[in-house]
Amino acid sequence: MTDANKKWAQPPTDGLEIGDYYSVKKTSAGNQRSTTTYVWSGSAFLIGKPTSDGRELKKSGFTKEDNEYVKVPDEYDGTFYFTHNGTGIGRNESFIVARDLAITQERHNNIMNRIQKPLAPEANYSTAVLKYPSGSTIGKDSDYVLFEFKRYSPPFKQMDMFKVTGSDKKATLNLNNKERVKDLSAWNKGSYDYNQSNSYKDAGEQFPSVIMYMPEDVSTGFRGNWGGKAFSTVGAGFLGAAGQAGILNKMGGGFGVVGTAMERALGLTAAKILQKSVKAVGGDTLSNDDIFGSVSGAIMNPNTELLFQGIDMRNFMLKFKLVPREQSESAMINQIIKVFKACTLPHRNPGQVMGQNDPQKTVNNGIVNAFIGVPNLCKVSFMRGPDEHQVLPRYKMLAVTQVDVNYTPDGAYSTYDDAQPVAIELALNFQETKINFAEEVLSNAIR
Repeated sequence: MTDANKKWAQPPTDGLEIGDYYSVKKTSAGNQRSTTTYVWSGSAFLIGKPTSDGRELKKSGFTKEDNEYVKVPDEYDGTFYFTHNGTGIGRNESFIVARDLAITQERHNNIMNRIQKPLAPEANYSTAVLKYPSGSTIGKDSDYVLFEFKRYSPPFKQMDMFKVTGSDKKATLNLNNKERVKDLSAWNKGSYDYNQSNSYKDAGEQFPSVIMYMPEDVSTGFRGNWGGKAFSTVGAGFLGAAGQAGILNKMGGGFGVVGTAMERALGLTAAKILQKSVKAVGGDTLSNDDIFGSVSGAIMNPNTELLFQGIDMRNFMLKFKLVPREQSESAMINQIIKVFKACTLPHRNPGQVMGQNDPQKTVNNGIVNAFIGVPNLCKVSFMRGPDEHQVLPRYKMLAVTQVDVNYTPDGAYSTYDDAQPVAIELALNFQETKINFAEEVLSNAIR
């Protein structure tokens, strides 16, 4: 049996197929030798003769090294896959438990590899470049907000999706120029991280890290979109029949509900005739429910069900009141505001566009004139001392969707002698660039 055909053992046969067999050689006291063959019947090993289609199991012990027909988890360190029970071989229940746990863990790991946890903050109160309040007001015992700016990373930029290799010119799926994937099923092994956790690069010296005091309103929320869908009685009957035995089989058998559907169709046909008649003599256009309601005092059962439609991207706002206490702090406040404004806006230089605009060439007016670059992104981290806060929200990479600066937050215009406003209100709106999943909340990857 080839490696491609190996499979996880599944109850009740544990990977065995009817006809599989093993032989036990015995030597009696009189030095008489005999061989007894046990054949798998689908539920037990019975003494019998093997068939030409049967697979011979290697040994009666069936350790994980011996059994070539069933994939045994590496995590299982038991002795036997099967155990002797007198006349034949029975299941080793401790293996079954270990196997199921290993399968569950492997599936979980495959999922989590595809939604990797966002990277931890790189800066803190001691290393951030821009601070408000300035000085040592924010320290190792403080709660504060850290802002780090990253270049936008197109989700498919690093995916050289197909490579043609070999003398046969066979195309294979290639996700990142390093690891080639022969088929799409390899995505189940976590070949692609949806969150792009390791792909974001620093935005550069013009976008230094910023820390500010903890604002008054810190909140988060998740919103799922659900919508009611009216299937109608006939439609619900068809879908219910399809769900009972599989849509493909039902398509061939006409769903098996035509009899009851025809009864309802008679009423609908009558309603259509009345609709045309009323409209022909100048009346309003009537719906089926208008006809049934006015004639019989009943309407069609809508059979409405609430169905999941999708999830909204999380968004939130942080608001700060910036009051300079000295001239150097005024310069710090103005620089912080400038960085957030710039992070909201696109770049005039688009960089590489579909492989064009070679950075080695000083002039490429066609690309520069036709395109603009996507704005930078922002990583927002709620901090406690040098580390990330373990209770407050944790977000994925964020887009700065709006920056509002109010130079008269107290309702009157007032400045210092150097024209610096005595107070500035900075409102920042953010939106996550990736959706969130239940597994991420349960594993504390996001909050």
